[in-house]
Amino acid sequence: MPTSAPRTLASVHDILLRLAPASLIDIGVGHGKTGVLLREFTDIWHKRYTRPEWKTRIYGVEVYEQYRNPLWDYAYDEVRLGDALQVLPGLPDVEAIAALDVWEHFTPDYAAALKDLCLRKADYLLICTPIVVRKQGNVFGNEWERHVSRWTPRDFTDVKHRLVACTGYDWVLLLSNRKPIPYEVWRLHRRWEHLMRGWRTFKHLLPHKNW
Repeated sequence: MPTSAPRTLASVHDILLRLAPASLIDIGVGHGKTGVLLREFTDIWHKRYTRPEWKTRIYGVEVYEQYRNPLWDYAYDEVRLGDALQVLPGLPDVEAIAALDVWEHFTPDYAAALKDLCLRKADYLLICTPIVVRKQGNVFGNEWERHVSRWTPRDFTDVKHRLVACTGYDWVLLLSNRKPIPYEVWRLHRRWEHLMRGWRTFKHLLPHKNW
């Protein structure tokens, strides 16, 4: 879908707010919500409200041109159309890449190649993907919307630094082979913090390591 449930927004954007990347790539722009919120929490949050004041560089990658709408022009410095593996090499290196609610659309081989490329391209890769992947086929004529895989934190143990957060419905993973996870991010996503959100969240997180 070019949109997604709001249940992960607080966790995802709290992490991005604390990372405070000066440059970011959004993989799977869709409707453009992520770009708008990224712009809000990287520029407008710091009282840079108008475009001439903006300092954060936000790029987007989208495979389905029919999703284009005015939000793309407002929030992003540039949106490139095409397969992420083909498009990413032509974009500048950035501090962070966000791949939110897209990983379940990738086959394992494609996901492995994309993960490696992202971790070469950016200091951090932020992934959000559902714990339970429901059947989904073609949406709005977009074959890329099919759900073809399911992921857990165990699938990312080859990455040097890993922060695992959980909403009870989605995994939120912050990955890096370049830099450790900053303490200001780590301290707010410890397991006991998730326990306070309820047993549904904590039971999913319990078997997995945060680092």
